[in-house]
Amino acid sequence: MISLGQTMISREHRDVFKDGVAMRIGTRAFDILDVLLRHQGQLVSKELILQSVWPDTVVEENNLQVHISALRKALGADREQIRTVPGRGYVLLGGESLGHETRPPATLHGVSCNHRLPARVALLGRQALLDEVSSTLAEGCALVTLIGPGGVGKTALAAELGQTLLDAGSTPVYFVPLAQLQCAELLLEAFSSAIGLDCSGGDPDLQGLIRYLQQQPGLIILDNCEHLVESVASLLEVILRGAPAVRAVATSREPLRIAGERSLQVPPLEIPELNASREIVLRSASAQLFLRQWRALDSHLAADGNAELDDYSVELVGEICRRLDGMPLALEMAAARACALGLYQLVASLDDSLHMLSASLRTAPPRQQTLQASLAWSLRLLGREERTVLRRLAELDGRFTLERACDALQCTRLPRACIMDSIVRLATKSLLMVSAQGPFRFYRMLGTTRACLLTASAHDTLATTEVSAPRAQDCDVPSALATLQGIRAVPPGPDGYHARHQRALAISR
Repeated sequence: MISLGQTMISREHRDVFKDGVAMRIGTRAFDILDVLLRHQGQLVSKELILQSVWPDTVVEENNLQVHISALRKALGADREQIRTVPGRGYVLLGGESLGHETRPPATLHGVSCNHRLPARVALLGRQALLDEVSSTLAEGCALVTLIGPGGVGKTALAAELGQTLLDAGSTPVYFVPLAQLQCAELLLEAFSSAIGLDCSGGDPDLQGLIRYLQQQPGLIILDNCEHLVESVASLLEVILRGAPAVRAVATSREPLRIAGERSLQVPPLEIPELNASREIVLRSASAQLFLRQWRALDSHLAADGNAELDDYSVELVGEICRRLDGMPLALEMAAARACALGLYQLVASLDDSLHMLSASLRTAPPRQQTLQASLAWSLRLLGREERTVLRRLAELDGRFTLERACDALQCTRLPRACIMDSIVRLATKSLLMVSAQGPFRFYRMLGTTRACLLTASAHDTLATTEVSAPRAQDCDVPSALATLQGIRAVPPGPDGYHARHQRALAISR
């Protein structure tokens, strides 16, 4: 056991005790604490911590700051044992003084603004949308939310907007990555760290954050809000109300739904029509993205120009773009696969292995390593009825009406009102595309989403999430009741009473 003030730490068992009471410490936070313990009294660089805790993943520095804040919060009165050395790293004190004054707790100190934007990538086919976002903000809109399915390019669009503002030197830009943040309680720390506030003396203060933004208003970019959408909306609304000169851009698979929000749909890239001419195919944004990525990865291709592509190859490129719905993430994944397969075999394999497309960059976020992972991220945010409806709708090819959807879902015995509500929510969460024809609405599922769902269905990977309506003839009532009786003696716990009780209730319904 290691003593750190009033805190006792067991590195072997990964336990932390405060006044004899076990404390809840996240896995990453303890990993960081372990690194600091191994170098107690010494300066530990941020780079060393990132390499030790995330050896195989590229992680934003903001994530480290968030976990440090959580660690300090857990240490309570001993939080000042972790000292920040601005611009360099951290020191875990072990009864030794560094010889300089200790900062008072819970005080925010502004430091140099680091926008932490993702690496810049030249956008294709997005100028009109980029101009619309810029003009909407310039007209006084407090929040623009970029809505779209996973992999459509929302982050790249928001980052380009931020980089454009930085290049112009017109306003500070604060980038807040939320994809890896799983705890809503850490949102304020994430905001403070991203905006460039030093919270080393204690927990960040919301009013102090607002005061700072009143003095240094800028553009806040909130990336990947969908899994924390309610908490993000609540906090952002308070910030925008307290600092009205601040503007915000959010990327999400659904709107935040707060006052002053303008939602803009980020569509897939333009795709060439069937039998389009060579020139039209090569001018389409989706084909340009695919070819750019393919050339970057395949040493057999010329660095520029399209002379090496015959007309049949260009036709195949157009087919790839159509099959992948013009989705940037899918096109980049397909380009990586084309290096080994070639265009002909790539097209031939898409029907059977679309779900196996994987990221061309090792540094891609886990949720974007494969199309299946991207879909899984969305599915985790759905209710059980929504997952059932989505899976059944995947069996419909092309666009469909609400009536056709209800007919296809008759086998689930779900009420029509429930089906309609689920379809509305799926459309809101960018899992169904909506098109209008006069007073009517038509729905369509992206081919990439549909292929992944059908593959998952074939392998029964979604079987445990599907909700079917109760059918007494299919339910073994005595067995279900026996299960309910049997679990009463099971103690509470993550694998105990609660989990089994929920499963038993599902059987008995």
